Amino acid sequence: MPEPDVAAHLAPVPPVALGAATVTAADLTGADLVGAELSAAQVEGSALDRLRAAGGSWRRTTLVDCRLDGADLANLRTADLALVRCSLREVRLTGAQLTGARLRAVRLEGAQASLSSWRGARLQHVVLTGCDLREADLSGAKLTDVWFEDCDLGGAQLDGARCERVRLSGCRLTGIGGVTGLRGAAVDADSGHDLLPLLAGALGIALVD
Repeated sequence: MPEPDVAAHLAPVPPVALGAATVTAADLTGADLVGAELSAAQVEGSALDRLRAAGGSWRRTTLVDCRLDGADLANLRTADLALVRCSLREVRLTGAQLTGARLRAVRLEGAQASLSSWRGARLQHVVLTGCDLREADLSGAKLTDVWFEDCDLGGAQLDGARCERVRLSGCRLTGIGGVTGLRGAAVDADSGHDLLPLLAGALGIALVD
């Protein structure tokens, strides 16, 4: 997975500058957007490390070649969010509403994303490593060329999800809902062990000792 093409020379930009115009090569490190509303913002080739945007509302926001490592996006509400060639390492996404989001060539590593919603999202060429996705809602999501590695998906909802070239390795899958949403995914033996009782239940098979 390539790293975002963040500009070599960044200029500080006040958060209020994020509007309908495209912002490029911006240094938004540690910017305070807590509870803020963004509409039609487009940011390219910029650093948003340690951005604080908990409880905010982003509508029609597009981030291209951006780094959001260490950002706090807990309880963020989005509509028509697009992330292209972005990295999100050690981010907080707890309770974030990412319904219908579009992610392409994105890396999430060590993300805290329990109780987050990805309903109807489109993930393409996305790598998730060591992410906490407990009770996340991926209902109706379309996953293409996605790799989950060492992620906790306990209690996640996958009803109506569609998987194409999806791989799960070293993941916790206990108690997931809509297990048939993983149809077509490749699951390693350790992760697959969690699926046995769920698949049996979905097929009406009773497991006995």
